Order: sequence, then C-alpha cells, then structure tokens
Amino acid sequence: MMNRREFMTMAAAIGAAFGVGNLPEPVAAALRQIDPQTIPKLLYLQGQSCSGCSISLLQAREPTPLTLITRYSQLVFHADLSATSGSQAMDLIERYIAGEAGPYFLVLEGAIPEKMPTACKIGDKSLASLLESAARTMVGAVAIGACACDGGIPGAEGNLTGAVGLPKFFAQRKIDKSVIQIRGCSVHPDWVWQTVVHLVKIGMPELTEIGSPKLFFSRSIHETCPRYHDFQQEIFAAKLGDGGCLFQLGCLGQQTKADCSSRWWNGGQTWCINANAPCIGCASPLFAKQKNMPFYRMKKRKT
Repeated sequence: MMNRREFMTMAAAIGAAFGVGNLPEPVAAALRQIDPQTIPKLLYLQGQSCSGCSISLLQAREPTPLTLITRYSQLVFHADLSATSGSQAMDLIERYIAGEAGPYFLVLEGAIPEKMPTACKIGDKSLASLLESAARTMVGAVAIGACACDGGIPGAEGNLTGAVGLPKFFAQRKIDKSVIQIRGCSVHPDWVWQTVVHLVKIGMPELTEIGSPKLFFSRSIHETCPRYHDFQQEIFAAKLGDGGCLFQLGCLGQQTKADCSSRWWNGGQTWCINANAPCIGCASPLFAKQKNMPFYRMKKRKT
C-alpha cells in the first residue's frame, strides 16, 4: 500500500511530467525533493505517425508506465498524454528548444515530411523547423519506431511528402548529434523504457552499426527463431496458419535484427511467428520501403 510520502512524491512527479501548475504546497514540497540532475527530461514530439508507438509504450508491465515517467524520466511534453495544450504547450516546447529550460533529450515518434513541411506542424511551426532548432540545444535524441528511424510507412516508395527518419533528416543538414534508433512498428515498450533506464543508471548504451541498442538488436530473428530447424529441413508452410518455416510466405526474419523470439509481445503472451504469421521486418531499416516487397506473399503453386 502506498504511504503519504510516496503518494506526494508520485503526485509531484506526475505534475512535473504533464505540465500541471498551481500545485498544492505538500505536492510542491515533494517536487523539490526530486533531484532533476539524475532524471532525464524527455521532450516527446510526434511527426507522421499513427501514435501506435505511444500506445505500445503504455503497455509496459515491469516497471509500469507510471514508474517509468516519474522515477526514471520526466516526460515534460507529449501531445497525447500532457495536460497542457494550446499556447501553453507551445511555450513549453519553445522554452526547451531555446535552451531556457535546462538539458533534455529529444524523443521523436513519426516521420518528417521533408518535401512537404506544412504536412506536419506543431502549433504554427513545422516539425522540421522545430527539429532543426532542437538539434542545437538537446543533449541527444531518441528515434522511436520505424517511422522516426527510417520513414516507415509514411516514407514508403511513391509517397508525396518525402517522409524521412530523424537520422537522415539530420544528415542532410550536416547535424552531428547522436540519435538512438529504436525500430519497430509498433515499437516494443521494453526496448524504449529499458533504454531510458540504461541512460539513467549506466549511460549511453552500446549501439549497432545502424544506431540501435545492441541489447535488443544484435541478432537476426531468423537465427533465434524456434522454427529455424524447419528451415534447415526445408519444411515450409504452404499457407498462413500452417506450421513449418514461413520463409516462402514472405518472412523477413533473415534481414531483421531484434529479440522478438525471446521477449515476446502483449505482456509476454505471443509474437508474430508464434501466431503463425511471418515476420514483416518492422525492425529493419528496409521496412515498407519498396512496392515490390509486400508484407505477406503467397507461396507459388507448382504446375
């Protein structure tokens, strides 16, 4: 059961995270006991996205989302979660980006419409202009999900907005800032929150050659797949729902590095292969890039 001190600390942290002002004095006093130097502030912006990654982050089990945004981070702004909105929200965002509110990590969910800046605006400013300004003041950046890392579905071949991920956006402007890239569509909550905890407790995690934490993205799904033996024995599924290796139905586990086979999804209940569905490569930089690479393919019939 939560005692009074724990409740006041939690209330203060939530108030700070969600931009709630005019706090009662006991809560304000608890807020003053939180050392801001030990908790990273996260300025969470959203671009071209479905908000699926945000929804996924709220499904964290251990620790819970509440613990993660109060004890291990300060979520200073999130369009879906913050109590503040309108001009107050824009003032908050602009103070951080101007470097007037202290150090922070920029977190981006969603792609950036490079060829059509007005397609994604926050307040009266384009997302692109905010990111350019944030690059000068942020401590570092975390790209969450396939869209923020590589463009994802908004950046698919033939799109009109020229959607790109944050690393490419920065590279095109010769901005040299570290970007932790956590791919997935949607992203697994553990990948994000455990990266945040690593930043708090240890520091910058070791990254792969494409900027993703090695903790989660060092081995291909194919080599850790429980159906790897079926692949070796050429036991292939003929249709969706069949047992056997799903390679001939379009499984992209060979080119996708992630620990889905050991982490599982939905609170550890299942994952794609367990549900007899092929891996669609959502944690790969190639996800949704080409028209001729559909997520699912039918096995060709022998004539």
